[in-house]
Amino acid sequence: MLVAHIVKKNPVTVAPSTSLRSVASVMRSRNVGSVLIVGDTGRLMGIFTERDLVRAVSDNVNLDSARVEDYMSKEPIVARPEDSIVSAAHKMVHHGIRHLPVVDDGGRLIGIVSMRDVLRHLLAENEFP
Repeated sequence: MLVAHIVKKNPVTVAPSTSLRSVASVMRSRNVGSVLIVGDTGRLMGIFTERDLVRAVSDNVNLDSARVEDYMSKEPIVARPEDSIVSAAHKMVHHGIRHLPVVDDGGRLIGIVSMRDVLRHLLAENEFP
């Protein structure tokens, strides 16, 4: 099965200039562990995760003035819709990540796949007691 079958098409996105306090509030209200940073052209610029927020807090930055672009992971590992779900799982395990943006050939954001999405699919494909 392909990533296209499990991708969530409306991921939470923010602009690169969003303050860390604002992005943390968005993550809490939307109950997500990551947000995708998208530019004006719709191209994926980065990903900001709970880990990035912890790093910023441990740096003792001002959450109102610090911007997501300063702490996001630039050029994140991505998947394509035509990738297999097993390939996506391999990327996640190999790179130690839990969220995988899905982009088209032009780098424009299509959606996101989480480790939970991948596991849910793999477990559904196999029968376990």
